[in-house]
Amino acid sequence: MAVLVAGRIMFVDWRELRRAEQAVVLIEQLRLGMIAAEMVSRERGPANGVLGAEAPANEALKTSLAQARDRTDQAYAAFAKALREVPKRRRQQSIGRQVDGFQTALDQARRRVDAVAALPLAQREPASIKVAVDSMIRLVGLLRPVVMLVIDDLHEDQPAMSSVVVGAMLASELRELTGQLGSLLTPALSHDAPLSPDERLAIERMRGRIAQLRVLVASRVSVGHAGEAVRQAHARMERDYFGRADVLVAQVLRSGEHGGYGMSTAQFAARYVPDMNAILGLRDALFDEGRARGQAMHDAQRRTVAVMLGMTGLHIALIVLGLYLMRRRVIKPLGRAAEALEAMRDNRCLHLTAPVQGDEIAAVFDGIAALQAQHQERAALEAERDKLIERLRVQSSTDFLTTLPNRRAFFEAAQAELARARRHGYGLVLLLLDVDHFKRINDTRGHAVGDRALVALTEVLKHSVRQGDVAARIGGEEFVVLLSHCTREDGLRFAERLRETVSSTLVEVGEGQEPLRITVSIGLADVRTHGVGLEQLLSRADRAMYRAKNAGRDRIEVAEAA
Repeated sequence: MAVLVAGRIMFVDWRELRRAEQAVVLIEQLRLGMIAAEMVSRERGPANGVLGAEAPANEALKTSLAQARDRTDQAYAAFAKALREVPKRRRQQSIGRQVDGFQTALDQARRRVDAVAALPLAQREPASIKVAVDSMIRLVGLLRPVVMLVIDDLHEDQPAMSSVVVGAMLASELRELTGQLGSLLTPALSHDAPLSPDERLAIERMRGRIAQLRVLVASRVSVGHAGEAVRQAHARMERDYFGRADVLVAQVLRSGEHGGYGMSTAQFAARYVPDMNAILGLRDALFDEGRARGQAMHDAQRRTVAVMLGMTGLHIALIVLGLYLMRRRVIKPLGRAAEALEAMRDNRCLHLTAPVQGDEIAAVFDGIAALQAQHQERAALEAERDKLIERLRVQSSTDFLTTLPNRRAFFEAAQAELARARRHGYGLVLLLLDVDHFKRINDTRGHAVGDRALVALTEVLKHSVRQGDVAARIGGEEFVVLLSHCTREDGLRFAERLRETVSSTLVEVGEGQEPLRITVSIGLADVRTHGVGLEQLLSRADRAMYRAKNAGRDRIEVAEAA
């Protein structure tokens, strides 16, 4: 029970340690996911520049776009690799499909940008530019479900880190919306045309959402016990973006009422995008603080686990030390006593040496030794009794001269075989044999020679019958054979072979005397013709055998049909 309690405590502490480790991994995954979203957002800047420049774009724009795409690919590959390197939870089963869908959408969006940028500037429809820009904007939305799954897992493992994580998520969302705001200005800047009412409405809505996020981020920084680095990063964001970039957007909007912006999309991006980096600085500061908190929790939990391991080890050591004497003085001797009792149950004898302490265990060993002696005596008596019973059983069912089954044993075996034949429907053939002129052999050559003739016939029968057949001596010179799984024709062939073998067998009767040749008369009956009753089969075979004798002996007669 003590080990179970300590194990339960260790399990809880170990699980918390694993959660702390998982939190560090999830924070890194979240950071990589937001960097991937950031790179996609950053790619819109040079993409917008190419969309607003005359075709073909100059080498500087092409190089900038190629570098941005390369950064996006590298960031996304790092995020996808981080997702694959940890075991997926149930919520993450759809991540693989979403990752594949993002890659396909990214390729399609890039092809749209390249197709529009390949047209002369005068032929580029504002609608086609807007479609290309929107396709790039939607990419970040495809990454958001994957990032949210990671946030859910992090919240499940470490709820205390929710404030930092949500703050980083809000900062990343703010960076994305500011990027989208710049993209909304791309169609008007590329054609140096006034903003349409729909475009102005979309831009004002976007600025409203940015203002809301600004308030949410500020509240997270103020109430989330943020560190000094986070507060400084927040101040830089307020100074750089909302102090300069937001003013630039307002200036473009005022100029857009009548056209004539005085700058291209590339020039606008060059002034607007750098100030957005302060938002990313705040996001990274929040991530650094989250990583530091996660590492601190992990280190603290590791120390807790180490202390619990030490205390548990000491506790177990004390328990083991206490059990050692019990094992040595009680458990081990009782184990040997149990082995001795089990051996005695299996009719074996296991020698026991009594403990030197002379205590209650020694008394138990003395009692077992006495039981072993009594058990051995009883086992010897039982073995002798079993031998005697087996000898009597064999004698009662075996003919003493030929060692074949006697009449009683044959009837038992034949009745069982007939029952099986009746149940399964296979054939049986019964042969009744009688040694020809046996009385004359006894009278003229003596009973000893007659016995030898019977033994010789027995050897022929033993070598002729198959396994499963039954051969027995049921009278003085009468023998019977029950052939299993046998038809009448097969039985007749067997009887003929048996008759020929017997007639060709010479019986040695002693030195100086001529060997004896014997013959048999055989009667045959089968269950297909004469039924499955044993008495009926024997009666039919007996009449057939006497016909064989009357017909000249040394022959076979088949019983007549009923």
